[in-house]
This record gives sequence, C-alpha cells and structure tokens, in this order.
Amino acid sequence: MTVRHVAQRIPFRPNNTQKALLEQCFGARRFVYNQQVEAFDSYDRESNPVPKYPNVTDLKNRFPWLRDCPLPSNAMSQSIRDFAKAKGSYFRKARYEKNRPRFASRNDNIQSFRNCAPIRHMEGNRYLLSRKLGSVRIRKRDRLRYPIENLSSWTVKRESQTYYPTLLFDVDIQPMPKAEGRVGIDLGVKDLITLSTGEKIGYGDRLKKLETDVIRQQRMLSHRVKGSNRYRKQRLRLEHAYVRLRHYRENMRHQLSHRLIEENQLVGLETLAVRNMVRKVKPKKSPDGRYMRNGQNCKRTLNRLIHRASWSGFVSKLVYKAEWYGRTLIQVGRFYPSSKLCHECGWKYKELKLSEREWTCRNCGTRHDRDVNAALNILAEAERLAAS
Repeated sequence: MTVRHVAQRIPFRPNNTQKALLEQCFGARRFVYNQQVEAFDSYDRESNPVPKYPNVTDLKNRFPWLRDCPLPSNAMSQSIRDFAKAKGSYFRKARYEKNRPRFASRNDNIQSFRNCAPIRHMEGNRYLLSRKLGSVRIRKRDRLRYPIENLSSWTVKRESQTYYPTLLFDVDIQPMPKAEGRVGIDLGVKDLITLSTGEKIGYGDRLKKLETDVIRQQRMLSHRVKGSNRYRKQRLRLEHAYVRLRHYRENMRHQLSHRLIEENQLVGLETLAVRNMVRKVKPKKSPDGRYMRNGQNCKRTLNRLIHRASWSGFVSKLVYKAEWYGRTLIQVGRFYPSSKLCHECGWKYKELKLSEREWTCRNCGTRHDRDVNAALNILAEAERLAAS
C-alpha cells in the first residue's frame, strides 16, 4: 500500500463573523512567523552568535492576546515549521541575500494558515473547522472526493478576496491499466510541447487575453493615487486578474499532463537547464571603449517567453503522476542533440541555428520540422535507455 498526499481546494463564502475571525487568524499567523524572522535577523557573530527562536509557549507568555486568538496552537506550530523550512532552504541554496526569509506582510496577495487538527462532519454538507471558526458549507458540485477520515491537514487561504479551505488527504492511489502508447515530448516557446506524433499544443489565445488584462489593470493602477480608495479597489482588480491567469495556466498543465500519462505507458522528455537559458547577455565593448549592440533586447524577450512557458511546473506534474499511476518517464541527457539529429538516418546537422524551424537532411534528403524531429529523437533515446 502506497499512500499519497492529495489536496482538494474548495471555495466557500464565510459570513461576516467568520471573515473577521479568519482575518485575525491570518494576522496571528503572520505575527508568529515574523517573530521567527526577527530572531533570525538578530544574528551577530560577536554579540548574538546563536539566536533564540521563540516557541508557541514563549510567544503566548510574552503576548497574552495570542491566548485569546482564534488561531489554534497547532497552526502556530505549523507557522514556525514553515519558517524552519524557509531557513533551511536559504542555507542549502547558499545564495545569500537572494532567498533570505522575509517578513510576511498584510498586503500580500495570499494569506493562509495551516492546521493538522481533524475536521468533524456535522450534518449534510457542513463540516466544523473549529469551535471558534465555526463550520463551512460545501456545495454539491464541490463535494469531498475522499472520506473525511483520510484527512491529514487542512489550510484556509484567502486569494483575491476568495476563501478556500484546502484539504490534504492520505490516499492509496492505484496504478492505471497499462497503455499501448509511447510518446516523446519536446518543450518549446512558441508551442508549449510538441509530441512525437506531430501534434503541437500551446496555451492558446486565452492565455494572451488574460495577460493583456493583467497589463491593462496594472496600467490603470499606475494612474491611481497610492493610498486612496480607488487605488485600493484597483489593486483588488489587479489581484483578481493575476489569479485568473495563474489558475488558467495551472489548470492547463494539469489537464495536459493527465492526458499524456493516461494515454501513454512510456514518456520521453528532454532535460533543460532553464537557469542557464535565461542568463543575461554579457556587455560588449568596441576598441574605443563604447558599448556595442549585443542583442540584449531580443534576449530579454526570449527570457520572458521561457519564463512564461513554465516548463518546470509542467515537468514536475508529469513526474509525480507517472510515479503515481505506474508509468515510465525517462528524461534524456541535457546534452543530447535531439534537434540536430535526423531521426531517419542519424546524420547530425552541426550548423543548425535557433532561427531555422525546418531543415533538410543532407544524407537522406528528408525534410524535418525542427520540433517534431526533436520529439522523435527524444522518444527513440528514451526507448533505448528503458531497454538498457
């Protein structure tokens, strides 16, 4: 039996009393987290070499109002664990000043707190969060996918004035029946992925419309007086535009990854070093000491498109779904020349440029679409690695 963690996010509309209580919980969670960050920032090699991080009991003794706060003690402990995770990531990456734990702000778009206490089923479609927070009503179309007994933790999140209880279940995921399909995937900028079957899949016009709406809302926000009521309302509209954009991309990646895993038993994928691909162009100087044109504007546009594609988010979903459902996913080596090899005869076109979207093999005369040819080569290499 292999237990997996599966989350389900359910939107709900709290009443005015619940809204006030939830905002108090968000504020207390931020306060507990910021106390940890303050202790972290107090480090000094000579005067304070070992900072003392307060626990929940210390905070309640120093700040009595935390005892009357509706935020459960378990959620306060989870906030301290979140800081410990952020601190560990900061030291593990060793990129000082770039990943340093920062203070949580009330102006952050997403506010949340997490609790490991059980939720009790009351009656019908109502579930009790806690005695102070009350219960939530789940609509029929948002009914729970798994039994409430399998619940391990729950999180209440506010995102663009919409509240979500996110439930985390411990579920025994069964492998899917074996499929006959095999597919190679080439990741791209113009099209998100190109399959070895010749199919090209992108985000479509919907993503462009949502991105245009974000730009328009941001431009309107720049014309408002900061701190005014119109600024506050426009800021909420901008947050909502960002949420719609983020949810669309996330939903698209989930549906696409699920379809590929469901239809294919073997999935071949290329390995990309995104950090190296989005590096800035180094400046060039002429013999007289002046800076020359080096294609910086074109490279900036390409970097933006690479970040927009969000390959890592798509690949991570493929990886864990393949593990869950018993599929074989193989990532070929980073330096495998998938675009330069002819999938018919194996001849290598060493002079291939990024601007060439189609090319003809000089050995066998086959006309290739750059991306489809790369996907076919990735599939062949993945099959070779699977057989070895």
